[in-house]
Order: sequence, then C-alpha cells, then structure tokens
Amino acid sequence: MKNITILLAFIILVSCSNDDNKTNTENNFSETDINLVTGINIRNSENGNGTPLGNPNIYKNDTFTAFPNPPIGVLTLQTNNLKNTISNIWVTPANAKKIYQETDFNEILSSSLYTENQIDSNATLKLLNQSSSSLSINLESLQPGYYKVFVELDGKLYWDNFYKAGDIFEIDDLITYWE
Repeated sequence: MKNITILLAFIILVSCSNDDNKTNTENNFSETDINLVTGINIRNSENGNGTPLGNPNIYKNDTFTAFPNPPIGVLTLQTNNLKNTISNIWVTPANAKKIYQETDFNEILSSSLYTENQIDSNATLKLLNQSSSSLSINLESLQPGYYKVFVELDGKLYWDNFYKAGDIFEIDDLITYWE
C-alpha cells in the first residue's frame, strides 16, 4: 500500500510539473521586462503623439519626443520643455511581442522601475554625460529590429520604443504586424 501511495504521488507530481513547465515564448516576458516591446508610436516629426501600433509599454510622461519612428539612420530626442536637459541616453535591444495589449502601462510603469545599472548592462549604444534639450543619435551601427531608448532627464529615467528598419522596409509590414 505504501509503495502504491508513493507511486501515485510520483505520477501526480510528474504530470503536474510537465504542465507547469510547458513554455510559451510569448509569456516568458513579464509586463515590466526591460527587453519587451508591446508596441510603438510611429511619427515623422516632433509634433503630436504619433500613431500607436500595439500597446506601447513606454514611460515618457510627456517629457520628451523620439522621432522619426521608425528612424532612418538617425533618431532625434527632444525634450518637451526647453528647461529640461537630457544627461544620459541608452539604447537597448528588445523583443516585440503582441502580448499585454489590454494592460494600462500608465498604472505600472514608473521612473524608478529600472536602475541605471540594469539599463547600462543591456545597452548596445550609450551617450553619457550630455547636457542638451535636443540630441540626435546615429543608429547606423545597430542591426534592424526593435529597441528601447532610455533617457535620463533631470535625474529621472524615461523611455520610448522604436523600430530600426533594414534596407528593405515597408511601413505596411510594420503596421500589419501590430494589427
């Protein structure tokens, strides 16, 4: 009887753990994962909020604008208040996933969500010790794909998502992906 109980417990444990270990790559990301992009705002200029594709997991608090998106070689960052200055910029590679499309990121994202060390260790491009209300970043060294641009503005961290296109690019393909 004891052996049957142990065998039954083992079978239940193995069958439950198999279900728990099934992974879906879409769900390997938490809502606040530093490498996750759930959408972008496409825009041609600094004017307006842009057109959202997906549900962008960005934290800007109307402090800066990143344009154009998608950029063509250069991404411009401009503060929305000329009294504010950008001191540090980090660009980190990211993975685009059509998940968390119903999440209200305004409720869960904040300036203190990531540390500078976390961002710095993930960054593939850095512009440190700046002091300007408008900067342009040459993106020629980056591979095509999705990225987050982190901006330190008056001691606080903010970020936006962007897509760097390759040589062959159709805006309709980008829009279709996020539909």
